[in-house]
Amino acid sequence: MSNAEKLSAPPAMMRVSNRRGLFSVAVAVLAVGAATLLTMLLSPFSAAVPFGVYYLAVVVAAGFAGAWAGGLTTALSAIALNYLFLLPANPSAAAPHPLVSAAIFIGVAGIVVFLIDRIRIHERRMRVGEQNMSHVIRSAQSAVITIDSLQRVVTFNAAAETVFGWSHMEALGQPISRFIPDGLSLAHQSPAEGSGQSAGPLATMSGFRRNGEEFPFEASILQTEWDDQKPCILVLHDVSERKAAEAQLRRLNRLYSALSLINQAIVVSGTQRDLLQKVCNALVEQGGFPMAWIGWGDPETKLLVPIAVCGDDRGYLKSVEIYTDDRPEGRGPTGTAFREGRRYICQDFFNDPVTLLWQPQARSRGFRASAVFPIRLKNEVCGTLTVYANHVGFFQDEETAVLAEAAGDISFALDNFARKEELQKAETTAQMAMRFSDSMIEAMPGIVYLYNDQGRFLRWNRNFEIVSGYSQHEIATMHPLDFFCGEEKLPLEQKIAEVFDRGEAYIEATFLSRDGSRTPYFFTGRRVIFEEMPCLVGVGIDVSERKQAERALRDLNESLERKVSDRTSELQTALARAEDADQIKSAFLANMSHELRTPLNSIIGFTGIMLQGLAGALNGEQTKQLGMVRRSARHLLDLINDVLDISKIEAGELEVNRKAFDLGSSIERIAALMAPMAQAKGLKLEVQALSKPCWMISDQRRVEQVLLNLVNNAIKFTDHGGVKLTIDAASQSIPPVAVAQPELLHIHVADTGIGIKPEHLTTLFQPFRQIDSGISRQHDGTGLGLAICRRLAELLGGAIEVESEWGRGSIFTFKLPINGSIEP
Repeated sequence: MSNAEKLSAPPAMMRVSNRRGLFSVAVAVLAVGAATLLTMLLSPFSAAVPFGVYYLAVVVAAGFAGAWAGGLTTALSAIALNYLFLLPANPSAAAPHPLVSAAIFIGVAGIVVFLIDRIRIHERRMRVGEQNMSHVIRSAQSAVITIDSLQRVVTFNAAAETVFGWSHMEALGQPISRFIPDGLSLAHQSPAEGSGQSAGPLATMSGFRRNGEEFPFEASILQTEWDDQKPCILVLHDVSERKAAEAQLRRLNRLYSALSLINQAIVVSGTQRDLLQKVCNALVEQGGFPMAWIGWGDPETKLLVPIAVCGDDRGYLKSVEIYTDDRPEGRGPTGTAFREGRRYICQDFFNDPVTLLWQPQARSRGFRASAVFPIRLKNEVCGTLTVYANHVGFFQDEETAVLAEAAGDISFALDNFARKEELQKAETTAQMAMRFSDSMIEAMPGIVYLYNDQGRFLRWNRNFEIVSGYSQHEIATMHPLDFFCGEEKLPLEQKIAEVFDRGEAYIEATFLSRDGSRTPYFFTGRRVIFEEMPCLVGVGIDVSERKQAERALRDLNESLERKVSDRTSELQTALARAEDADQIKSAFLANMSHELRTPLNSIIGFTGIMLQGLAGALNGEQTKQLGMVRRSARHLLDLINDVLDISKIEAGELEVNRKAFDLGSSIERIAALMAPMAQAKGLKLEVQALSKPCWMISDQRRVEQVLLNLVNNAIKFTDHGGVKLTIDAASQSIPPVAVAQPELLHIHVADTGIGIKPEHLTTLFQPFRQIDSGISRQHDGTGLGLAICRRLAELLGGAIEVESEWGRGSIFTFKLPINGSIEP
């Protein structure tokens, strides 16, 4: 270092230089001292000058401390050799001069020092290069891996650790194939030895992370030379994100292409089903989805019915059922999207619990993810669009947005189809209504017309032209009043004004035809708005036949009035005769009642006296004959009473005398009267006993008459068993007062007699009718008893019903009001 350099050098560098100089001196002194000591120790064994030992000292000093130490060691060694070994010796004539030997030593040692210094400089540069390379590798943003000729990892930088997930120490010495399966092929693609140039970017390769995930990368290879070795430096660029972005871009491009096809289909499709099928085709063929389908909700079955599908070659939809309600088959992605009206994205089909029912079918078809979007019609969910993907996580935000847009476009198109269909229906309805109105107008028997407030005809039917005799063009130029005579125009004009003012009017007028014929018409008019202006729509009905009918009706009425007057006179005469006949009948019945009952009562009374022996003793035959006389007289008296009763009932002259009485007492009295008759036939007569009085308001005599007749008939037509009289209502004391809705008391008379055939039940209560002629020959009677009983029951406000089984007996039910109004 020159003086100027020393003056300009910083203190730190000067201190380092001073320390290095002192170190070189120390090394040189130690090396020379060690060599001298070693030479002295070996001198007893050798007489040669120890140049080799001092050469060794120079090499050690130069190699250890550098050229300065080597040079200083050379100088010190020369001095030591000269003074210790060369001068003291007795040089022979053949030996060189000591100074020459010292000069040779210095020359050789200098060359050695120079060579060693060059080697040290080269090694130092190599170490710096290695350090710089290691620093570059460690700080590189890309993954850098250095491998030796055996394809083992030498360096593994931080970026490589991040990419592969292995630490530097774990990767060191591992075969490159552990990280890059194609690592062996890299050696075959390496450039020639010593080229020191990159092989350039390689084709995209695949690597494996520590967790087993495979990822793509691009690699550049550089072959260098370290320590006589030629390692390869691999520079790896992880392109997984770029590849994913490229793949997503390709997917989006395909989706946008599919969306474009869908929009084209919306424009060109003629029907809804054609549009939906084209949508599915576009999503599969252009969008790249393995399957797409559109389901339509059935409101009755709650099934989601596929109406368009593409890609279902293996019958997936035939093997599954999807519902829209909350049953298990409706809780999957598609059912949930329909029911809740929102999209459902399933990124991992086999890790989503809602897809459990459909996983076996989806697994066999390679479906790994799905997306469902609701389709709306008039803001109401009507169906779903479902698409499937072959790998997990396919449906990112961009894909979802495109598919949602497609679903929205489909909904918009369906609304357009619905509006178009409604418009077509409205047009069809309007056309049908127009045709119907035209048909109705033309089919009407009268004339129909429409004109505005200026009197200009706008529409009329064909009949108007026929009746008027004017052509279509002529009517269009005429005024409505032109079809009437002059004397009728003023009232017609007033009626027309009334229609436009009040809304409607009618008038009868004479229609004047072109040929001068006049026809009476009845016209009705109503104000309507036609083409935004007030108009009159009118109908004229030909009343010629009505006029004729009115005249005929007047003539007929006059004739009928005459006939009615004559018939009324005849009826009045007949009524007078009928009243006279009724009076005669009443007088006859009263006379017959008196004339018949008087001798019968006498007969019954005298036979009773004779049978009691008051007129003298009678023998057996006489007693028998008189008994027959008295029974016949009583039977005849009963017959007369029945005939008189039925006559009064039919004439409406039977009076009902209502008053309060105890029904229990009446029943006991009837039982006492009928007990001998039952005993005589060996029958058991059972009567329900009442624990307390049962008061009611009715005609006691008629009630007892009905019950007596029913019990008598039961005993008469029963040969074995018995007769039973029961009451349904609980026995209770009922105060004799009137009520609005009387309660009915059911009195049953049941027997075990011969019963009644079903075909005879309809005629059972008719007068003079018995169940058959055979019975009439075995049992006496007139056939009036039950007829009188029913009519009496109806007069009392009740009824009689019968239940019977032929050969088993009968049950007659007497329904009787408990309360009733008491006549004053």
